[in-house]
Amino acid sequence: MKKYILLFLLTCAGLASCKKDSDEQAPGPVQLPNGSNLFLKSLDVTGREKVTFDSTKNYFVVTFPESYTSGSAEVKLALNENVVLIDSLGKPSTASILNYNFRGRDPLTFTLREKEDKYAGYFTVFFNIAGSPKIELIKNEITVNTNGFAFPFRYISGVGSFPSRPDEAMPVLKAINRKTGFETETSLYSKQENVQLQETEKLVGEDQVALELHFKDQPAVVFEGVKFTRGEPFVSIARENKFVYTTKDSLFASGGYFIPSAKYSVRFSSDYLATPVNAAVKYKSPNELVADKLPANIPEGSYLLSFLEGDKVIGKSALYFSATNIKTIESVWKGDLTLALSRNAERLSFKKGESVYMKPSPVEFGSASTKFDKNKLPTLRLKSGSTIVDLKPELAVVNWAIAGVSYPVGKYLLPKDLVSGQYEVMGVFPDKTVSKPYWSKMQVN
Repeated sequence: MKKYILLFLLTCAGLASCKKDSDEQAPGPVQLPNGSNLFLKSLDVTGREKVTFDSTKNYFVVTFPESYTSGSAEVKLALNENVVLIDSLGKPSTASILNYNFRGRDPLTFTLREKEDKYAGYFTVFFNIAGSPKIELIKNEITVNTNGFAFPFRYISGVGSFPSRPDEAMPVLKAINRKTGFETETSLYSKQENVQLQETEKLVGEDQVALELHFKDQPAVVFEGVKFTRGEPFVSIARENKFVYTTKDSLFASGGYFIPSAKYSVRFSSDYLATPVNAAVKYKSPNELVADKLPANIPEGSYLLSFLEGDKVIGKSALYFSATNIKTIESVWKGDLTLALSRNAERLSFKKGESVYMKPSPVEFGSASTKFDKNKLPTLRLKSGSTIVDLKPELAVVNWAIAGVSYPVGKYLLPKDLVSGQYEVMGVFPDKTVSKPYWSKMQVN
């Protein structure tokens, strides 16, 4: 901490005697004002027209001429003695030239450090190109769903970093239905792959849509005659990640985007239900569906849910019907441990010798530092006729970083000598509670 306080005081002392901005337009490197920086003597960029330096924030703004068509820049540094450049891995480097692809990306940031690691300096380089942006529309038919749509543009020239100057707003994309007058807009960000616009369902149809790209101090780049089409809808269970339901509960689902003219339903099925049971689903919004009346005569147990738009399945999940918060199995799967964050909606088919995961319900939540006890996890029971195989758990911990929590799941090894065939799957908990079978039998090959 002391070294950073000292750095701050030294920097302030240097700044007191220098101007905020230093502009260099003549050929040659941009010399930093004497005493303004402990690390850097000068900076130059090949092909640049002008460089502005803000010594209060260590910001450089590089302006290229309109004729500059490359999307990359060669930044040349002249360092003070005993100063090194820190690379992307945090290691000191002897390099003094940075090659950076700036077009439509974040400004360049780099760190310089005193060799004895007493002080560090942080710099940002913004890239701006004179003249108007030249941009290509990749396709004029855009498929959209609730996740937005794939970025439909290619930057040709005249586009700098995002932003291209300090305190500058990001470029804006505006979509306009010329016929209805509906408009919606969003900011564009660096390395953007997907675009989200509000109420995109109002753009979908036969009407032609205009797309406008707005860059500061530049005429809008306009594309006419764009058509928005509805992509494949999808659905997932929403609302607090609820797993155990009663027949009096409402079932909420999110995704989309959904349309009020469509017929939606949800189908409950399992290997232990002779005939699947359907329930009506109501349209609430382009992003939400709800089933207010779940089947009253459905037996307690584990079920696969299939959401349908007409006759087409648009999403799957799983839940458990019970009047009480019973101990049971929420999900069984193989592969990536983080699949515990969703519920496996595929039938179980595994090979002998494979490892499988099982997430129990209810879940024991903790923090990232919680020490979980594998003895609290259930045994995984496989049953085929009179054959019963009990598999003991190994502990696996799921770290749900976005929620700041973690929880344990069981990891189980299928014996190599297990007889091939179909098995009922149950959980045997430490208090001897045996769950009802999981909705899918396990095929072992």
